[in-house]
Amino acid sequence: MASWSILCATLLAWLTLLTATHSVRITNLRVPHTYTLERDIEPDPLVLDCEYEIGPREKGFVLKWLFNNHSIYQWIPSVKGFAMGFMKAKIDTKIFTMEGSPGVISIKNPDWNMTGEYTCAVQTFESTDKRSARLQIIVPESDFMLEARMGGEHTDVDIMCAVQHVFPQPVLSVIFDTHILDSVLTQLDQDPSGLYSMTVRTRIPRDQLESPTPITCAFFLLGTNYTKRRETIFYDKATNIQRKWTTVAVVMSIASLALSS
Repeated sequence: MASWSILCATLLAWLTLLTATHSVRITNLRVPHTYTLERDIEPDPLVLDCEYEIGPREKGFVLKWLFNNHSIYQWIPSVKGFAMGFMKAKIDTKIFTMEGSPGVISIKNPDWNMTGEYTCAVQTFESTDKRSARLQIIVPESDFMLEARMGGEHTDVDIMCAVQHVFPQPVLSVIFDTHILDSVLTQLDQDPSGLYSMTVRTRIPRDQLESPTPITCAFFLLGTNYTKRRETIFYDKATNIQRKWTTVAVVMSIASLALSS
């Protein structure tokens, strides 16, 4: 019985070694989780990398990159690498000579519509392997506004919060004191370029307001950790206006509302 176990273990080790030395496999896939397109700045190339190992006896090697299951790049050792599909004019096919790896591709001037799943696939006549990772393009807002105004009867406070020209789709929330308001009117638009703009409006009765009361608008972009917020402090009397900016992509403005007696 012991001899049979030893024989099985030896056979398994031999098969593992044989597979390792006679196959192709991906060892590392580098696709960033997010890529932010800063406004008014020419974007850096989006660089993706696929590292692999290939057995010494493998023949017929091919490396491919796919975007959402559509081929965008292919490289064969005996043939120059070439891009295809809607990224044909975007991919720099010479980058691998500088990086020293044919698994590297560089996408010039990336745009929001390059959000999706990127797959590296390697194959030979004998074996195949592939790995995938999702990339989310982020387009920061062109404007983020919060307004709080007294109603005509000086009994209510009208709240408007808006974010413009972002990607992916934003989610806006109005927070009164520490409670998220459910009774809001929401408008979501997407312009021809694919960017989103969103506005929420609500009204808070004056008798629910104490002085001071924080009124906050916050938004985040779906599928990302990108979030920002603005805050207005409600006072019974006019106060000086202050503005504070943080270094963690959180915007806060402190303003005041004046009540006429």
